[in-house]
Amino acid sequence: MLDFSEIKLGKVVNFENQPCVIIKCDFLRMQQRKPVKKCILKNLVTGRNTEYSFKSGEGVEEADLRREKAQFMYRTGDELSFMIDSTYETLDLNAEVLGDKVDYLKDGLDVVIQYFNDAPISVDLPIKIAYKVIEADPAVKGNSSSNVMKDAKIETGKMVRVPMFIEQGESILINTVEDEYLGRETN
Repeated sequence: MLDFSEIKLGKVVNFENQPCVIIKCDFLRMQQRKPVKKCILKNLVTGRNTEYSFKSGEGVEEADLRREKAQFMYRTGDELSFMIDSTYETLDLNAEVLGDKVDYLKDGLDVVIQYFNDAPISVDLPIKIAYKVIEADPAVKGNSSSNVMKDAKIETGKMVRVPMFIEQGESILINTVEDEYLGRETN
């Protein structure tokens, strides 16, 4: 149980029987009133944000989250198969768990699966992942005076924006959080 002073940014709490991470927390103290912590809680299952003010003396239960390393194996329709590193068991999850990040999955990718009450609720991808460009428009001479971007297709089939100088067959780094090009991969 977290007491009032331990409620802070980044803590994962059990709020209304759902795991929520505190993404914003402001301490407020007004004259002749008890202090409060006005927080924004992001539900880790639904992704929705909720505002809640914790009053002085109020506590909240810390969520029982478990993280396990796994490796992506393959996709069959809407089912994603992962192999748990510690037990070598396979775990099948619906593609909805990843949302729009599902197009970043490639065979052998190391991920972290989060569990709440022994049920998988999310899959965390690495922030930087290297991909091979399989399709890119050729660079047009004269378009290099500023940050000109073009569409390119990576090996998973996802379209990403890359600078004009990137060509088909190159390996690039993609930031999976911001959905943006980071640079060329250096070996």
